[in-house]
Amino acid sequence: MRFGFVGTGRITTALVEGLCTAQDPPAAVLVSPRNAEKATRLAAKFSQVEVAASNQAVVDGCDCVFLAVLAEVASDVLSELHFRPDQTVVSLIAMKPIDEMRKLVKPAHKVARAVPLPTVARHLGPILIYPDDPQISGIFSKIGKPIALSNERHLSILWTITALLAPFYTLMEETSRWATKVGVDRQIAGAYTASMFHALSALAADAPDGDFSDLLAEAATPGGLNEQALAQIRKQGGYKAVLDALDSVLIRLGESPPERQ
Repeated sequence: MRFGFVGTGRITTALVEGLCTAQDPPAAVLVSPRNAEKATRLAAKFSQVEVAASNQAVVDGCDCVFLAVLAEVASDVLSELHFRPDQTVVSLIAMKPIDEMRKLVKPAHKVARAVPLPTVARHLGPILIYPDDPQISGIFSKIGKPIALSNERHLSILWTITALLAPFYTLMEETSRWATKVGVDRQIAGAYTASMFHALSALAADAPDGDFSDLLAEAATPGGLNEQALAQIRKQGGYKAVLDALDSVLIRLGESPPERQ
């Protein structure tokens, strides 16, 4: 299958790197020329990647088209393109529901939305798909863990959680920087912080039914250091700020946030 990418940003770069280093890499990958630096770098790195002359050339030259342009310009960009009925179209565009995407890419009839993370470059992490499609799940299974959804609202809710990437890295950066300021070598502080969060995430990935309450109870030993830190963060509204941020992002994605007491 020939893959094409309209839009060559961070997620496209991660997807191309993941697919081209998978066990069964694609024979051909076309990327749009808009971000010339990233597109040229991918073509230089992988022999099967070619920079197309235009977005239409991407669509014309592939069987499966990934759409990775900003939501603000998506309608203008896609309205100028001509798709084929036999093409598979995967939208990575936020704030553009499936019904709107189908209108923008007709007569293509196999259309899905997906939410990969930058970690797919290393074949890691979840990839949300709506609606479920065995072919698209099969493509993504090479570079991550496909999670097929039957409800588009659920896609928006889980997409909201991806907005915590930057806050997560900020937590790591601030933590590591704090250790450095009180005397620990920067490299050692960073390595310890990254390794600790990686190990904790590995435990959380095995939590039954996605419930982290047992891990929380084990960590927050009464009278211990974790209980002290947790109590102070909660007292200062640290987690309320996170939930407020999630609410605001969900609203931006066109959905109503949950009611909270």
